[in-house]
Amino acid sequence: MSLQGSDSYAEVIDKACWSHSNGRSVFHISQNDVDSARLFCYAYRSLAVGTFHATRVAIELEEDRVTGPYVKTCLYQARVLLEQLETRAVDPIPRGPTCVISTLHYYDQWINHVVQILRKACARGPNRKLEEILHNFVRNVHPIIFGNGIYVVRDLELAEQSTFVVPNLNISIASLIYGDHHSWNAAFLSGDESGVSVHRHKKGAEIHLGFSPVKGLTILGACEAEVEEGYAMPIPPMTDHGFLNTSGQDHVLPFIFGSLVMGGWGLFFDVEPRTEEVRRGQQSLDSAGMNHSIFLERRIREMNTCANPQRQILISPERAGSAEVGGLELAVSRTGEGGVDLYSCYYRIVSVQQGKGRVRIGQVEREVEAHDHFGIPADLTCHLSPVGDRPLVFLDAMILPIK
Repeated sequence: MSLQGSDSYAEVIDKACWSHSNGRSVFHISQNDVDSARLFCYAYRSLAVGTFHATRVAIELEEDRVTGPYVKTCLYQARVLLEQLETRAVDPIPRGPTCVISTLHYYDQWINHVVQILRKACARGPNRKLEEILHNFVRNVHPIIFGNGIYVVRDLELAEQSTFVVPNLNISIASLIYGDHHSWNAAFLSGDESGVSVHRHKKGAEIHLGFSPVKGLTILGACEAEVEEGYAMPIPPMTDHGFLNTSGQDHVLPFIFGSLVMGGWGLFFDVEPRTEEVRRGQQSLDSAGMNHSIFLERRIREMNTCANPQRQILISPERAGSAEVGGLELAVSRTGEGGVDLYSCYYRIVSVQQGKGRVRIGQVEREVEAHDHFGIPADLTCHLSPVGDRPLVFLDAMILPIK
């Protein structure tokens, strides 16, 4: 039995199934179908290093506990499918009909196979843990299958079975939105632990973000800066960085990671812990030693009170990248009453900071508010307009080539 989704989802899946039953014909697939399929595919990609990975790990643990050969076989099959779903994240998402009949079709097929297999395993006898794994998996894919393609993630409502532990750093991370070559993520720092150990990335760039309440030391190269308010710190490749949480409270550290030369999300394979003792000098956050990091919340407040709608680049690609891996660009914007059109030939991730808005991409739309994140695929126009009397202020991030 398949998961029954929304009309928007079912329409494009039905066209994919018809194609497979009729010699892979694509002549019935319109550009609107392709645009819709791309949105759904990127939504699934955002689950690659979260739900797909976390579910596979949970199944592996349960596989060691169960004894019956039938259930063991079911769990093995589900685990293989989930690994394939993870691996799909390294494949480009096509901009033509193959996005409908291949990429999205196989996402849908494999996800339904996982659900069917786990249901069969649960039907063999009571297994509360396995039922919980199935429940969490279905709940996490539900917003995609029952949505219209615009996938929105709130950073205050991260679902269970959607995080993973970064090797060598032992911190839990959730990937909120995962584009072509960059992602917007959240690291969870426990108040009884030190924070993010110092590390670096060989072929990846980052921007660390801090939002109030925050209290700690952010580390960059041979320097460190005390932070007690929101900030954004650009981190080029091969640069030591970390965060010491001195608040005594749990803290969420959002960060943007990107690389044009690494397949997929990248962070799994590109973490190099730095264990040697280094004597660091304390500097102000916006100093040259801290790569001219910015007081992010101040800039958001300034944008909120400015008279005219505009977009300001806060961090240029040259400060958070290199010629080899590309650079991360972070900007803050405020829309006017009529809204704004966002278009780029690169994937863009949007994080709503203040106000409420309505997003329209292609033929579909939905409302967003502060703490919501969503992605805009390359070469698709997004119209973002305010809802209500409050200004709509948002951050957006892209990874761009550096010439």
